[in-house]
Formats: sequence, C-alpha cells, structure tokens
Amino acid sequence: MTTATPTYTVKLVDAAGLSAAQRSAAELRFRMALEFALGGPDSVLPALQACLLVRTLNEDTPTGSVPEAEQQVIALWEKAEADAIVAAFRPLGKEMGNARFEIRG
Repeated sequence: MTTATPTYTVKLVDAAGLSAAQRSAAELRFRMALEFALGGPDSVLPALQACLLVRTLNEDTPTGSVPEAEQQVIALWEKAEADAIVAAFRPLGKEMGNARFEIRG
C-alpha cells in the first residue's frame, strides 16, 4: 500500500546561485522522477537501503565476483538516481557543479 506522503525527505545541497523556488522545484522533480523509476514513494528508501547494503557487503569483492542479483540492485538504484538528477537539473539550464541530493528517512 502506498502512502500519499513520502516517508523520506530530499534536500538539494551545495547548489549555489539557486533561488529558494528553484531549489524546491529541483527537489520536487528529483523526488518525482525517483519515485516513478522505483515504483512509488514507499519504494525509495528500501531501494536505497538495499543498494547501500549490497555495496557494503561487497566492498572488498572484485566487481566480476558480485552475484548478478546484487549487481541488479545496485544498477536499479544508480539508474533511477541518475535519471532523477537529470530530471531535476535539466530545466535549470546550467552546470550545477558540486550540487547533490541528500535523501533522509
């Protein structure tokens, strides 16, 4: 069952030169794209946590030795995050330097 309100927050940091409205709109675009890619607001935190867990468990494992299912967990998150970043920043029409999104549960 999905909830109307996400169980996490998104914050754009290190984004100098943006107004509060631009920052808020970019955060909303990021969140919406991430939720779309992952299947809804209730899927974002579990997907992020699974990716972080798999990365931690395999940090000393050669890339080719990581099980396929675990590689897919990482790939799913990385693609969703990359697409969400593009969706968030493209309308701004400028390079965002060190800007990044922080997700907190």
